[in-house]
Amino acid sequence: MKLFRLTALTAAAMLAAAPAALADGNTIAVVNIQKITTEAGAAKSVREQLESKYKAFQADISKREGQLQKEDQELGKQQSVLSKSAFDEKARTFRKKVTEVQKEAQSKKALLDNASARAWGEIQKTVTDIVADLAKEKGFLVAISSQSPTSQVLYADSSLDITDEVLKRLNQKLPKLDVKFGAEGDSDSKPDNK
Repeated sequence: MKLFRLTALTAAAMLAAAPAALADGNTIAVVNIQKITTEAGAAKSVREQLESKYKAFQADISKREGQLQKEDQELGKQQSVLSKSAFDEKARTFRKKVTEVQKEAQSKKALLDNASARAWGEIQKTVTDIVADLAKEKGFLVAISSQSPTSQVLYADSSLDITDEVLKRLNQKLPKLDVKFGAEGDSDSKPDNK
């Protein structure tokens, strides 16, 4: 998950440009993105929906592969009793079926990848909006992720951490997110705020 990759170097550059603002009480905020993507209701619902759809796709592909294995075995038995042209035609038809199943598996993987990207993008946008609102309310200049793979934060005082407030607001604003798969995902995805 590539959420919020603002490094400490970027934060330092922004702070260097605004020392007067810091003197007025503005500060830095720290957000633990890993905690948000683990604990937020929307994130949990996205993971559950993606896992469920993956299992359904996997079961369907496995079933079709099992059928193809049986058909391959049957074709092998028929090789000695069929004419060469009849066997070649059946083999060609079988290879076409194999190709179709492979394409379907690739298509389903792409569908899951796209649905996942859209859902996590919606969560990321909502978190970014919440952090921006908090910045205006509390007057901080920079928000950095304390858990990003590119984070350079070695220490941050706990008073700078706004993770719990971001998580609380995210759960209020986006308690659940319906993942859109396929054509239904081509339209703008709307959060389910029930």
